[in-house]
Amino acid sequence: MPTFRDDNIVVVSPGSETTQATIGLGESLSPPTIQIPTKVYRHASNPKMFSSKGTEENAVYPVKKGRIVDVDAFGYLLKLIYRLAQSQLGAHAAVPMLLLSCCRWDRLTMERITQYAFETIKVTGFTIIPSALAATYAYGLSDSLVIDIGKEKTEITPINEFQVVEHARQCVDYGGQTINDSLSKLLPDLDAGQVEALKKSPIYEVLNESDTKNSWFALNANETGNPGNEEEEGVVDIAAIVASGRTREILDEREKEKQSGETKQVEPSNMDREFNTFVDPNNKTLEVGKQRFHGTEDLIQHLTFAVGQVIKRVDQVNRRQDCWDNVVIVGRGSTVKGFKEALLVSLQTKYVIMRNTTYSEVPSAFNTGQNTPNGTPLYAPQLTQQHNQGHGQVPTSIRLAKMAEYFPEWKGHGWEDVPFLGAQIAAKQIFTGAIENSFLTRSEYNEVGPTSIWDI
Repeated sequence: MPTFRDDNIVVVSPGSETTQATIGLGESLSPPTIQIPTKVYRHASNPKMFSSKGTEENAVYPVKKGRIVDVDAFGYLLKLIYRLAQSQLGAHAAVPMLLLSCCRWDRLTMERITQYAFETIKVTGFTIIPSALAATYAYGLSDSLVIDIGKEKTEITPINEFQVVEHARQCVDYGGQTINDSLSKLLPDLDAGQVEALKKSPIYEVLNESDTKNSWFALNANETGNPGNEEEEGVVDIAAIVASGRTREILDEREKEKQSGETKQVEPSNMDREFNTFVDPNNKTLEVGKQRFHGTEDLIQHLTFAVGQVIKRVDQVNRRQDCWDNVVIVGRGSTVKGFKEALLVSLQTKYVIMRNTTYSEVPSAFNTGQNTPNGTPLYAPQLTQQHNQGHGQVPTSIRLAKMAEYFPEWKGHGWEDVPFLGAQIAAKQIFTGAIENSFLTRSEYNEVGPTSIWDI
């Protein structure tokens, strides 16, 4: 099987709004160098032809809610990226392409994309891998539960031993837009662009339970107009200091202030303000109250339920716990500050089974999690007995997976696009010959045709 140079590899990750790509992989993997709208323009007189420029009237959006709704338009988008690669690398360079897929792509669609790649774009090597599996590669995990939150959909995928559990994964029609819809109800005077700007601004966040109790709104619930956390001179609020988790640092700072004889004027944090401001797309400064801490509740509720439905379709109980212990939350819809932690708390509250050190072997309300999904029935008597024991119930813990520290160029970018990083890692292994039978060559395609994509 032929191999390719790292600096000739093209990686493409299509989304409903934005398509990310990179041309060439360096020794140190970096965030995508190309980000273009997932949009092409249909030719006015020939509907089978497309262009990279045009009017909004002729615009075609080939991907909607994860589904490819126009394969020809999608293929043309890939062609634009491949042409750019050839212009940079040379027309005769051997350029392979790795494409990330969504679980909503059906078999026929993937075969048509493969056909377009070889017959129209003329790629020299081609492969498609699930986006969720790529996220797992980036984290270096063999088992995980990947929650990929997009604009209008969320893909929930269990991974066991580097394999997608096909019959269990699910895609639901809730995503970042669900937050926007909730915010629009809370702030009806804001238009869609202003709501999106608020969601992306630093002042929009999800507060945890401790921060909620210590926020301006909780401390001023009596509406007296006087901040409830205002300190009298010489009085130290020990409870507040301990709750902050920074006891030693705060006491050291206070001691230094005493010795210097002066007190620093600290800018109040977002949660300590009744109102805060953000800038809308027209550079207009807008003020928002407590609504900036709300709007994610519906999305979290829907995702919490959907995750439970997905996990209960994983047949092996021990594999379910492996998924619960490595929850990976990615996607542009997960970038709100505090969102991942809030979703984790919701999952833990609904599904974790609380146990004492000693407990009955008989399942009961005390050793079974609230609304824990029932497992797939096991009909072998010995397995049924084991499954029904208290220690056979899962999850006993739910944790967010930890990202490795050795991708310095990605730290400033954010981890919401981590499937792209995983795709880069996979592409290096696949196209340089480290993994056999993991991509299609032109000769293999010519022998079998579009269905050859299922032979890798």
